[in-house]
Amino acid sequence: MNNKGFSIVELMVAMAIGSFLLIGIAMSYTAIKSTVLSAQSLANAQEVIRYTQQILSRSIKQAIRAPTISANALTIRIEQNSFSPSCQGTVPTIAFDEVYTVSNNYLTCDIIDRSSGSSLGSANLLKGVQALTFSSSASGLLVDVTVIPEDVPTQFAGGIVISIAATQLIMVR
Repeated sequence: MNNKGFSIVELMVAMAIGSFLLIGIAMSYTAIKSTVLSAQSLANAQEVIRYTQQILSRSIKQAIRAPTISANALTIRIEQNSFSPSCQGTVPTIAFDEVYTVSNNYLTCDIIDRSSGSSLGSANLLKGVQALTFSSSASGLLVDVTVIPEDVPTQFAGGIVISIAATQLIMVR
């Protein structure tokens, strides 16, 4: 008798080997996808922290007085001279204040005319900020900004602290 084809045992063994290979590939794909998503979350969190540090450093370093932090530590007000670059990229010709806060997961900046108290504009600077709190040293010359980005890994759930010195005020002293 001349047998052509495979026996049922051979087919079952081939199916078992194929299933193991398919399960291995699926598990590898899931692990790689999880790693990529974690890396993207960390990259987004890093970008939020980097930009927050950049914009607040510029503002605090050129402040003409120690920044004022609200009682709930969620808002900071920074006094600027006329013709200083503002958080919105403009250069107002009058003395102004910048007020930073978080609203609907956006880092926002309001520019306020110091003499009249009227708003010169408000802007959402950055999306992806879950929370932002401020504190300062007794002299007000060192400001600590705690940033909590959205979707940050659990080990950073308490936030990242950025310390910024008001260098213009330190050099005047």
